[in-house]
Amino acid sequence: MIKKQYNTINDFLEDVSFKNWALQNNGTDINFWEFWIANNPEKNELVNKAKDLVLGVSFNKDLVSKEKVAFEWKKLEAKIQEKTKAPKAPKVKVIFLRKFSAAASILLLFSLGFYFLNSNSKITHKTNFGEILNIKLQDGSDVTLNSNSSLSYYKNESRRVWLSGEAFFQVDKKIVTQAKFWVITKDLSVEVYGTSFNVSTKQEKTAVFLEEGNIWLKLKNGTDKKMIPGNYISYSAEENKILEDKNIFNPIIKTSWKDGSLLFENLSLEKAMEKIEESYGYSIVFKDDNSKDILITGAVPITNINICIKAIEKSAGVLIVKKENRLIISKK
Repeated sequence: MIKKQYNTINDFLEDVSFKNWALQNNGTDINFWEFWIANNPEKNELVNKAKDLVLGVSFNKDLVSKEKVAFEWKKLEAKIQEKTKAPKAPKVKVIFLRKFSAAASILLLFSLGFYFLNSNSKITHKTNFGEILNIKLQDGSDVTLNSNSSLSYYKNESRRVWLSGEAFFQVDKKIVTQAKFWVITKDLSVEVYGTSFNVSTKQEKTAVFLEEGNIWLKLKNGTDKKMIPGNYISYSAEENKILEDKNIFNPIIKTSWKDGSLLFENLSLEKAMEKIEESYGYSIVFKDDNSKDILITGAVPITNINICIKAIEKSAGVLIVKKENRLIISKK
């Protein structure tokens, strides 16, 4: 079943049978990998890290108990269900009378005009730091809104949305009408028919990662850019240029946040803490520059700052002190 060498975490993550073993989905794969692991003990550390990335739990199994993880997920699910329970629109009763006075007719027209204007009112969803929200749009598309983000659209035109922050989109394709779906940010517009993609407007730029399908970017400078699955492009209207244009071979690194965790793969502690700052809103303070260059690999939750801190401390071998609105990092 396995012929290639497994020397990096990506080697494991790209193998479907390994994922089946980690998720306990397939008896044949489970038996095979248990035999392989028993005969390759020197790869145990890589195997465990890759498994954690598949499961999206934490850096160390001993660090967070299964009970704690299950508890946090229940809290998150309850919060999502509460946020997505939209109140039913009140029924509008229209009573027709045989005779109207002039004043009553004017009042009725004014009321109807107000109703139709209100029926296309702007809807905005917002999240706080450490909060993730699942949204079902009127056209059937699904949006997962990351922490400290907002999504706006008009009630009768949910296939044109305005984003500030970060969101993952699974757009429902309208085969009959071929209706487009638009995501609009301060830097660009994303033109979509039906696909899965991630958009982030954080760090003074707009970054788009395409997981599935095809999309077009309409940049503010008037140029267009077509994307294919695996493409990652970031653009700044202020600098009037594309900052990054590359392929991502491990999509979960860019989209894991929607499942409640941030994944790091050989990422410097400085860059990792920038992600923590975005998710939780804390300012990051390094007491020494050497700590910034420590490379870490693993997963941390984005809905519990205390578990997140402990996971990073364990992986990077540093001390993180939470003081007011700051996270102060120093060597142990």
